[in-house]
Amino acid sequence: MAVIEDILLILKVRSGNKNALNTLINKYYNNIYSYIARKMGNEQIAADLTQDVFLKLVRNIHRYQITGKFSNFLFTITINTCNDYFRKKKMDYEDIDNLEETDVSHRPDNQILDNERSEMIKKGLVILSDAQRETIILRFYHDMKVKDIAKVTGVSLPTAKSRLKQAIDKLRLFFDKEGYFE
Repeated sequence: MAVIEDILLILKVRSGNKNALNTLINKYYNNIYSYIARKMGNEQIAADLTQDVFLKLVRNIHRYQITGKFSNFLFTITINTCNDYFRKKKMDYEDIDNLEETDVSHRPDNQILDNERSEMIKKGLVILSDAQRETIILRFYHDMKVKDIAKVTGVSLPTAKSRLKQAIDKLRLFFDKEGYFE
């Protein structure tokens, strides 16, 4: 049902309906913002990049092929926007140790992780490669299937599976070594 809703919204947006555009943005804003906030670790940068994502969406909505999931199309734009930002700023992921606490829950039914667990997860994410970190965030924070992660990140399904397995293995070793989950 959500797929049909998205298609109808997209067709309306393509025909210039501003209300449909606002509905589409409101539907996906929190999901895109939370992904970027987790990846960037900075609320202001996340807000700015989220705006960039939706501007790019408006410019490229005609490129969306109705045959695929709209969320995959939107996450592809999101990932490319983040990667462009890192290329431009030449940021080093080692700065993730200095992440500010980011509240990405805007719905009352979401539960905020307690500070200790949140810090532990941040430390674990630092040890992962960029590709592994991205895969973990998409899989566990955005509940994407591995085949969708492969499409969104532009890699083959076996590569996406490998990245996920390697990331989980690294995290498991890290958490065991640090004495978490004892």
